[in-house]
Amino acid sequence: MRIRKILVLGGSGHIGRQLVDALKNTAWAVPVSASRRLAAAGGGAVENLRVDSRDVQALTAALEGFDAVVNCVAGDARSISEGARVLVQAALGTQCRRIVHLSTMSVYGPVEGQVREDTALDPTLGWYGQAKCDAEKHMSEFARRGGEAVVLRPGCVFGPGSELWVGRVGRWLQTGRLGDLGVAGDGWSNLVHVDDVCQALIAALELPVRPGDMPVFNLAAPDSPRWNDYFVDLALALQATPVPRIGPRQLRLDALLAGPPLKAMQLAFKRLGRPTAGLPDPMPPGLLRLWAQHIHLDATLAEQKLGVTWTPYAASLQSCADWFTGNTAQHSPPLGKAVCTP
Repeated sequence: MRIRKILVLGGSGHIGRQLVDALKNTAWAVPVSASRRLAAAGGGAVENLRVDSRDVQALTAALEGFDAVVNCVAGDARSISEGARVLVQAALGTQCRRIVHLSTMSVYGPVEGQVREDTALDPTLGWYGQAKCDAEKHMSEFARRGGEAVVLRPGCVFGPGSELWVGRVGRWLQTGRLGDLGVAGDGWSNLVHVDDVCQALIAALELPVRPGDMPVFNLAAPDSPRWNDYFVDLALALQATPVPRIGPRQLRLDALLAGPPLKAMQLAFKRLGRPTAGLPDPMPPGLLRLWAQHIHLDATLAEQKLGVTWTPYAASLQSCADWFTGNTAQHSPPLGKAVCTP
């Protein structure tokens, strides 16, 4: 078995860190974590590179000697879109022939119903969906020019370490800002455990790819619940009870009225170098659309072609609750029971 050297871009992020650890446990991969900031990955037992993924010369130099690269880069629109373009240019200038690119279900836009990988992309949801659509176009160009590209489109990645879908959601539940949303929370969550995403990424590194093709795979656990069910289940697991019924007016006030100043306060604290853990989490207005959207990812291809076996929802939920409970001590007490009242 040939040992392969794998560069993980965005290796300091939630998925990147877990992927580096998972690659370490294979018999064939030597992972290297790369990000714009140096952060220990894999418990310090993995090589770390500091590289700006938007700098083509730096990235070309970093890719020398690697067999494949996994693109887990997050951040702003430029980091996602321009970073993907630069990655393709850099990879074409080296012997690194495969890119496994982590995209998102946001590329499908506001579509509802059962969604397969051949559903048309729609970049109209905002800067994030637009940037991810642009990044996929760059991956298509890489495949057209002789490279091997595999694209994964996960739903909402949760599990231990997920600040987006466990940390802030848990704090909203504890402070009464989130609960049963009624019809506003009846959309499908399309949750997928971070371990399952890493499983799919590793399989994508070994997937046979025909010249000119770019395989694409949705990732969402088939037993992922509706958002209301997840919020109530997580609240019960965290003993954040009684679980309130949140009306549409309170939800809109929190996201549209309180959200912008809370976000501004968060950014100001970061600029001043002050900790933000004690601040209430701003609720992005885009989440209101997501929680009501009846989009249901069909991830059958990931099971068939990548051999993904999904972590059961009950086990995923327990791992989230365990991580949140163990992580709570790192956060200062919340500043109030609720930001807005109906």
